[in-house]
Amino acid sequence: MAQAPIFMIEDVDTATQHAATAIAEMAMREISPTPGNFCVWYNYLSGAVPELRRDLDTLLLSGKTVSSSNIQELFDKYFREPGAEERLQQTGDDLQQTLAEVIRQVAQAGLDANEFGKTLNKASGSLGAGRIDAPAMKDLVGELINATKLIGQRNQALEAQLKQSSTKITALQSRLESARRDALTDALTGIGNRKSFDLAIQFRAQQATEQQGDLCLLIIDIDHFKKFNDSYGHRVGDQVLKLVGAKLKQAVTENDSAARYGGEEFALLLPQTKLFEAADRADKFRTGLGAHSLKNRTTGQVYGAVTVSIGVSRYQPGEPLESFITRADQALYRAKNDGRNRVATEVL
Repeated sequence: MAQAPIFMIEDVDTATQHAATAIAEMAMREISPTPGNFCVWYNYLSGAVPELRRDLDTLLLSGKTVSSSNIQELFDKYFREPGAEERLQQTGDDLQQTLAEVIRQVAQAGLDANEFGKTLNKASGSLGAGRIDAPAMKDLVGELINATKLIGQRNQALEAQLKQSSTKITALQSRLESARRDALTDALTGIGNRKSFDLAIQFRAQQATEQQGDLCLLIIDIDHFKKFNDSYGHRVGDQVLKLVGAKLKQAVTENDSAARYGGEEFALLLPQTKLFEAADRADKFRTGLGAHSLKNRTTGQVYGAVTVSIGVSRYQPGEPLESFITRADQALYRAKNDGRNRVATEVL
């Protein structure tokens, strides 16, 4: 079955389990627990990225030793994004340090328990040796009382330390999730970036194939975008991009995936949507966007309406994703050639 998309948020217990298992897997395979390596193993175990899971499964089933360089290649392929790496590195370092502290605490608890066991064995030997006088019995009981108090105090301290570490790990997990989200978000518009789209289309295509369901793609291009930049400057151009991104956010449902595809192009994946339904949604988005003029709130200067041309295609189960995207692109070109500010669907 298809796995959940990367933006799925796990509960704390599940996330903590994945994190602990990821560390254990790396230790077993003698792979350095760097932030990048941790990111790959965590997402592999959670099933958040189906293509990553298939790549790593293939590597594991090959019988070859999985090295840090193999994992680094997978990280570069699926997660590396300029700007987010520093946050990921820092969060990973903090997580690694916290997990090391937990291991130290547990190891210390084992030593304390071992010392307590020695005290009990000593007392058992003294009692089993035969008669013991009153002063010696008093000393023995006092030693046992002190040892019991000590182990109790240390266990309480360990419990408090582990609770504190658990809280910190939860917070770091949240930071790591935030870093992953940032790596898949377009900084200007606030919607998914190209990497997010690439992951989403792989997941949704796999899901549509398994469930024999519908999947449609909208490729949206801003009409005369260069004119906005040339006439009013890049700041206005950025505002146009932000406006389209904001309208896309408002238009998507829970299962849809919106992304900035590149430059002035956007993409919208619509699972469980037939071609005519996708075309209807595209036209509603187009008319809703173009119904208002963009203007400078400070000066009152009107820049005009923002219109878009949209190409729509439907996924054929099992086909190469390039074909699916190409048909949407071809439909988009027809919409632009026919006068722009319109929707065109694929021609099969």
